[in-house]
Amino acid sequence: MKMFNQHEHADRQGTAMTKVSSLEHLRPVERYFIKEVKKTGLEYEYDVMANELPWFRTLAYTELAHSFFIQSLSPVIRQRQMLEASQHDTENPKDYVKYFVDKVNNKTSNKYNELKNKKLESRSSLILPVGENKLKETVCLNKLRYIISSNGPDNVYLKPHPLTSHKLVGELRDELGADVVLDHDIDMYELLKDADIIHTSHRSESLLYAVALGKEVDCIDVYQKAHEGSFFSVSNLIFNCNNDIDKSQKLINTLFNSYKSGFINPEMDSNWKDKVDQHLEYIMDMREEYRYQYLWNKKGTMEKSKK
Repeated sequence: MKMFNQHEHADRQGTAMTKVSSLEHLRPVERYFIKEVKKTGLEYEYDVMANELPWFRTLAYTELAHSFFIQSLSPVIRQRQMLEASQHDTENPKDYVKYFVDKVNNKTSNKYNELKNKKLESRSSLILPVGENKLKETVCLNKLRYIISSNGPDNVYLKPHPLTSHKLVGELRDELGADVVLDHDIDMYELLKDADIIHTSHRSESLLYAVALGKEVDCIDVYQKAHEGSFFSVSNLIFNCNNDIDKSQKLINTLFNSYKSGFINPEMDSNWKDKVDQHLEYIMDMREEYRYQYLWNKKGTMEKSKK
């Protein structure tokens, strides 16, 4: 199991940050998910993204906003499952928007331990880019310059992702202004509560929290790279609400309540195992629809798999 494996975390993200204990409720979900996926004959992997065929080979999983998130490595399936989840009415839906707001207010929304609660003067615009491994490739630097110039540097903060080196923070300060770019280890969520508009990425869970808090949101991604992010299937639907807060908050509640979306949260769902089972049955049925639509074999033939 990789979600809570310290060596796995160090290999992927270094040793500067460690995960908070408030994610521990996802440990039994990971264990149960892996056990059930093995029964399907599919492969599984933690926190990866790829472009497999709709008759996919791999189910991926990661954490998103303190929830367990299951999705296939086929972008066709990912977007279809989220679209169908957005139209899925469930009985006795839970209030996930309130859950996310409470997480922020109770200071349990962070994923990492080594963050500082430093009181800063409020600013109306908050830029929240992704971590160092994706920032230069996926964030539009010209958009950041535009945000700062149009709002004025005194009205903008850029809070680097916790997984950002001091070297890159220095580069951002040289490029965008030392008074704009904060330290990477400052608590983002205190700034989030005070800002009016959040400039963020399809790849960032800050989008969900911002919408739950009723904030206006704005995209900072390079257009050609936005769809490659692991949260694109849900983030794109949220951005497409065009800052209609009622609509986007309703969307969040609908998605997180539906087993079709792949979101599992034991803190909200006492029947979370049933939800895992329902999702796996649903996604395997969808996969089967595409069995013969495309070919894996480069020679143009297809082996009929038992999977």
